[in-house]
Amino acid sequence: MTLLLYAFVIAPIFIGLLGYIFNRTFFKWLAMVMQLGFILITIALLRAPHMELMLLDIPPPFGMKLKLDEISKVFILLNNFLFFSLMLFSSKKKYMDRLFTFLFLSLQGLINGLFLSTDIFNVYILIEVATITVSILIMYKKDKQSMYDGMLYLTVNMIAMTFFLFGIGILYKTVGVLDFETIKDKIMLIDEPKYLNLSFAFLFTGVSLKAAVLPLFSWLPKAHGTASAPSIVSAVLSGIFVKIGIYLLLRIQFMYSSAIDVVPLISAIGYLTAIAGFIFAIAQTDIKLILAYHTISQVGLMLIGFGGNNINQMGGLYHVLSHGVFKSLFFIIAGVLIYRFETRKIGDMRGLWWLSKPLSVILLVAVFSITGAPFFSGGFSKYFIAYGRYNWTELFLLQLINLGTMTSFIKFILLIFKRPTHEVNFFKIRKTEFTALITLALTCVLLGTGGSFINVNLLNQDLVLSFSKQISKLPSYLLSYSFCFIIYFTLIKNNALLKKLRKVELSFNSINIAIVSFFIFTIAYLNMN
Repeated sequence: MTLLLYAFVIAPIFIGLLGYIFNRTFFKWLAMVMQLGFILITIALLRAPHMELMLLDIPPPFGMKLKLDEISKVFILLNNFLFFSLMLFSSKKKYMDRLFTFLFLSLQGLINGLFLSTDIFNVYILIEVATITVSILIMYKKDKQSMYDGMLYLTVNMIAMTFFLFGIGILYKTVGVLDFETIKDKIMLIDEPKYLNLSFAFLFTGVSLKAAVLPLFSWLPKAHGTASAPSIVSAVLSGIFVKIGIYLLLRIQFMYSSAIDVVPLISAIGYLTAIAGFIFAIAQTDIKLILAYHTISQVGLMLIGFGGNNINQMGGLYHVLSHGVFKSLFFIIAGVLIYRFETRKIGDMRGLWWLSKPLSVILLVAVFSITGAPFFSGGFSKYFIAYGRYNWTELFLLQLINLGTMTSFIKFILLIFKRPTHEVNFFKIRKTEFTALITLALTCVLLGTGGSFINVNLLNQDLVLSFSKQISKLPSYLLSYSFCFIIYFTLIKNNALLKKLRKVELSFNSINIAIVSFFIFTIAYLNMN
């Protein structure tokens, strides 16, 4: 059974390679069958004991292994589900040629390997190769803008992983091993925690940029919102690839937990990132940039969860799953809308309800999910991120983030219900595209309405939100959204300050200064505690 862990990594790459060599559509459908099989296998294994597979029969700490545990199960499930849905959506697209398919499937295998590996240097290698693959996918159409955005993404992430590599080197010199669990055991034996500050600061800086936290997020809108990249690339970047930073942050926190307490720091960064993300999102008029900045805001919300108590942390982990699904749904809908309306400006898109009621309903599902409506995925996870927080400052900030998110997506509601200004020949969507859209939308509903069942029976987590409790939250949600509409039309719609904020963009040199400043701040914080 443990050989399945090999399959998670090797099978997507192998099928992609066969498809590239023989150039047959058959291999695309074979890949989707494989992905569906991975999803079913992962669901079946959710409650099973940990699975481990030794590589080269050399046990840790000197050998390497693949391991499927409680955290990696969630990320593996999300990764394979998204790749299945996005392959289905794009199976008949022109850009989905044999090279693109090979790169796309290779990326799936690399990410699976990253989530399964327990060796921190192995993780570094896999991230580097995956980053190069993503950069090629961003630049795939080879126009000037996508080439620039892809190179910026590659360069900035390479710099981040240089910090990560320095951290690995210093940590290895200190503890002499590279296995996550063994590192944790070795760190517990160190008498003076300050010896670990430098390695932690390097690792923390690297993964914080991968997760796009404040102030290290400037690269993300360019990569996720680039005009020429196919919408499924944006969906992968936002739905799963940015979660690599979150995953590594959890692993690093686990390793250093006995010596360094960074929970307050993670929580503070989470609040600042979430607020900055929705403010920049409100200022945007480009549909992809709105979604890109909201990825930043939702990452902040995940960090708020991980910076809380045990229930908050489980809520944060569930939000990783929820966000991956609804944000991928948003991006592929955005791709459809951009193609049909022939513009990226959301204010020029209107009348979707009259043009395509099915797509309107699917878009509303995505909006309800990200804004935390009862019975939708985001509503379930956000409830537990906020659970048990009685400090008025935290409650105020969480409510502010929630209202900011709601306000950001008023533009999407207007896109649906504003009457069209002229007749448009609309709206035929391929069956494969519609099947993928409806699959993601139904999953958003399932993760909300069935959240208690999923957590108790599949994820083995004690997160239960009753039907009556969700019903009781509905008036508050509707009242909050009514308030957001008032704020939007009175203070935000034509706000001159937001127009200036829209033009704010860090240069490559400024991004590097931000990285170094973040590293210095982390060192200072650790030395003061």
